[in-house]
Amino acid sequence: MPQRTPFIQYSFSSGMLDQSLEARADLQSYLQGARSLINMLALPQGGVETRSGLKRVAVLEQATAASRLAKFEFSTEQTYLIVFLDKQLVILHEDQIVAQKDSPWTEQDLAALDWVQSLDTMILVHPDYPPYRLMRQGGHDLWRLSELPLTNIPTYQFETMSSEEATSSPMEEPVWSVERGWPRSVYLYEGRLYFGGSRARPQTIWGSRAGDFFNFEVTEDVLDDEAVEMSLDGDRVSAVEQLYALNEFFCFSSGGVYAQSASPVTPDNFYFSKQSEMPSSAIRPVEMDGSLLFISKGDDGRNKSVHELVWSDANQIYQAQDLTILASSLMREPVDMAARRGDVTSSANHLFVVNADGTCAVLHSRKSQNLTSWTLLETKGALRRVAVVQNRPYFLVEREVLGQSQMSIEVLEQAVQLDDASVYRSEMPKQDWHALESYEGQVVSVIGDDDLLGDFLVQQGAVSLDRSVSSLQVGMPFQWSVETMPIEVSHIDQTLVHRRYRLVKAVLLLASGKFMRVNNIAIGGYRLGTSGLGEKTAGFSGLVTQRLLGWYGGKSGKRASVKIEGQSVFPAKILNVTVEIAA
Repeated sequence: MPQRTPFIQYSFSSGMLDQSLEARADLQSYLQGARSLINMLALPQGGVETRSGLKRVAVLEQATAASRLAKFEFSTEQTYLIVFLDKQLVILHEDQIVAQKDSPWTEQDLAALDWVQSLDTMILVHPDYPPYRLMRQGGHDLWRLSELPLTNIPTYQFETMSSEEATSSPMEEPVWSVERGWPRSVYLYEGRLYFGGSRARPQTIWGSRAGDFFNFEVTEDVLDDEAVEMSLDGDRVSAVEQLYALNEFFCFSSGGVYAQSASPVTPDNFYFSKQSEMPSSAIRPVEMDGSLLFISKGDDGRNKSVHELVWSDANQIYQAQDLTILASSLMREPVDMAARRGDVTSSANHLFVVNADGTCAVLHSRKSQNLTSWTLLETKGALRRVAVVQNRPYFLVEREVLGQSQMSIEVLEQAVQLDDASVYRSEMPKQDWHALESYEGQVVSVIGDDDLLGDFLVQQGAVSLDRSVSSLQVGMPFQWSVETMPIEVSHIDQTLVHRRYRLVKAVLLLASGKFMRVNNIAIGGYRLGTSGLGEKTAGFSGLVTQRLLGWYGGKSGKRASVKIEGQSVFPAKILNVTVEIAA
């Protein structure tokens, strides 16, 4: 007679784990993690839920994968998304394009563009261009982009070669120029404007006079409010990549992380001490859940993984801890990241890390509960960039539409269940819906009054439905999946190791769900009703039991798992999965 074992319970508070951890059933994270969490977001309570859809904001014909996104937040009511294109920038407010400006930066320049914003001004730097400032001038559509009016630019004695004498001699000249390059990073901190690194002096950090952002004056008196300057020292070149302040003023460089703790800064105390050997990429650091996160750079020069700066009482320095150690496979050469803080809708903090392959790894961090979990977002196409404006994640998305590449701005929007989605409403229910010209010639999925109506071809900018509805959502559905780590019977009884076993049943604890497949067996959906076929089941919650089939283990070595799959039009919130085994 087969021996029934007690249940094995899987939660998801450790997130999606690397395949290499399938051999580490001894870890507690094994039973708290998953083999796959695709298009799911982690919950503070340890479960996961289907991500929202991506609502289309704008299609940008000039955009490419190299375009950049930036937030501009003047106040809670005056927030903007800045899109940097080839020699142009586009400004959006409340998901509408309100202004466009010519800019000096080409598409090839955008990767090296850096910025900082305060009040109505954004300062932008690039190593091959003088610094610029973008200013909002009173109205949503009134903007000005101009060169920064710098005064008293620092000087340096550069070595120059005389062609006649073939000897080198020092010559003092402005530290920033067309020949020597311009600052590559920028930050505002304690009343000073800071520049970091340049082509000729990659390890140097400069700070303006206190209270006078564009003035870098230094006198013989060396007063406390005068400009400051220092170069990073160390046993290898530490080119400045980024500047950022939290509790201390940090410098992220190719040679490690440095910190400056003196406050207020003066010419006498302006010094950065080395904290960590971990090289940093040029991606802007992010503050989340009280910590500073940055993307490291590998020995091959490629962006590698997400690290967190953590204070060590024992060593009295900040140490860089790898947050992807259990899920390093989700780091596929990161190109951008941004954070969304918890709010009244959800207390979850999420870090969105866009990869070069078009996926997006998402970190859920809740230090108070020791929660650190990763999931992976995918879409039909590629996610290229991300920015969070007013706590809403905006993505630059590349899709193939009717055989052509299309670049669009899309926002992760609650209550939207499709990607590349548009929402329409009518005071009176109707069958014929127009104003869909942007989907002309495409087959789109249609949700009417929160009910999936099917797929329709958009012709002459319209679709004709089978019944009248007052709200319409069109776009494309996406797939979601949750898969447990391989069932490891040794968790229950050591005598079952290497023996054959079968899965008896899976019990899902759901906060919500409607239709899904468990190991390819459908649950929910449609059933026989009093009026015949086609009556839909209502959504369900609580414990849902599904009987399973199949033998595993033994000589075959085949290992079982429980995989739950569904479509975005049927989202789910899964708290845990319990499995019963017979051996």
